[in-house]
Amino acid sequence: MLRSLFAGVSGLRNNQVRMDIIGNNIANVNTVAYKSGRVTFKEGYAQLLAPSRTPGDLGGTNPMQIGVGMQIGSIDQNFSQGNLETTGLNTDLAINGAALFVVRKGNDSFFTRAGNFQVDALGQLVSPASGFVVQGRMYENGAMLDGIQDIRLPFGQKISAKATTQLSIGGNLNANAPAFIGTFTNAADRALPINSRSWTESQIGVFDSQGAKHDVKLQMWKTGANTWDWRMEPSASANVLVTQTSAASPPAPISLPVAPAGYEILSANVTVQSDAGASYVNPTDFTFSAGPPPAVQFTASMPSNALVNISYFMSPTVAVPNVNSGTFTFDNNGMMSTNITPSIDFAVPGADPVKVDLMLLGGVGGFTQYASTASTPVLRDQNGYPSGSLEKFSIDRTGLITGSLPSGGTAALARIVLADFNNPSGLLRVGDNMLQESGNSGSAQLGFALEGSQSQISSGALEMSNVDLAQEFTNMIVAQRAFQANGKVVSTSDEMLSDLMAIKR
Repeated sequence: MLRSLFAGVSGLRNNQVRMDIIGNNIANVNTVAYKSGRVTFKEGYAQLLAPSRTPGDLGGTNPMQIGVGMQIGSIDQNFSQGNLETTGLNTDLAINGAALFVVRKGNDSFFTRAGNFQVDALGQLVSPASGFVVQGRMYENGAMLDGIQDIRLPFGQKISAKATTQLSIGGNLNANAPAFIGTFTNAADRALPINSRSWTESQIGVFDSQGAKHDVKLQMWKTGANTWDWRMEPSASANVLVTQTSAASPPAPISLPVAPAGYEILSANVTVQSDAGASYVNPTDFTFSAGPPPAVQFTASMPSNALVNISYFMSPTVAVPNVNSGTFTFDNNGMMSTNITPSIDFAVPGADPVKVDLMLLGGVGGFTQYASTASTPVLRDQNGYPSGSLEKFSIDRTGLITGSLPSGGTAALARIVLADFNNPSGLLRVGDNMLQESGNSGSAQLGFALEGSQSQISSGALEMSNVDLAQEFTNMIVAQRAFQANGKVVSTSDEMLSDLMAIKR
């Protein structure tokens, strides 16, 4: 009889633990990225009254056992994905997948799914509940630094310029275009109506080591069924002072070497600022033409000294294979078959030479030659930027933090690292939405979103709790009824003990 009493007590005690788990789940229904818990039970010790008997002279019998109650089998965390809630704050991050953010306090690492981060006074990306700093890899001058460290965003600090080193091209060239007739370097040939679909161009700005922007113009003209010749024309500018000693003297040609050595000027635009303060753009009394490389020839007739700004496109005087010019080749399916890495290489006064690799994007969404009514090549995705102070930042789905500069350029600042575990349910909860490794969680496997980790990051959103209220209320009813039933066992056992005691009376 005492066995039933203790069995009922074990049911009361452990169903109360189940209610504790349910209550904690319901309390955290609005906690960011909370993972619900559950309790499972197992049978307690079973007392053996008689062992089993194997068949022999008599038939076999099963063992006789009486259970003495139940115990807690496990308390688990449910790591299923929670729904995402849009917040609009770029420091709010949510993870789609099984990974966790890595944060650090001193030399101790912690892990969390709660991405409601903030930027502190030092520019560090931190968890507001604990002040732990989010971990990742930092960038300096466009290059990723070694080692995982605290993420710090340099608001108000000067970011050095990064010269463009890569530039990609996509779009399509018209496979039905006729071969170009004439000489492309001859403007009159390019203007002929018959050639209107035989050549095309695209333009984009690239940056030198000082952060100065230079437009580059990619020009392409069809030379065969599957071939297009191309050339890049980079732009530059120069300021020169033109001295007119006497307004009455006849205009004299002035040759100014404004292009770097080894380059010739193809076309120029001139702005004149006189010492009287008047401005002229290509004035009629100031004529210019491209002279012998690398000069521009001027004929000036001005009343006084003037500051002349010349912006111009230029081309190298010595051809180098696949540098600034070459040939693109396509197969009969319209796919790029050129096995080269074209590049741009041009000198800049006062800065390092600009050397840019032209990345030929492959596949249907890349650089192709399909039959269409027009050619639509596009230069895009150059990786340089000018110097400036960080104004704001954005975070993409791979965890890359990119800063915006006043000039309109962008700079890579940091990349958030994620941790994956073989058994995330084995992590130890330590409060403040933080988790730590345990003996059964396995070690953290660090990587970047969509690169080493299959998870991805959503900026401007938070993961909601995965608590299912309908399920929790159902579990509450079951736990309550189980508690009541075990209470009945205890009270009935007590009544039976009372009846037993009454026999003596």
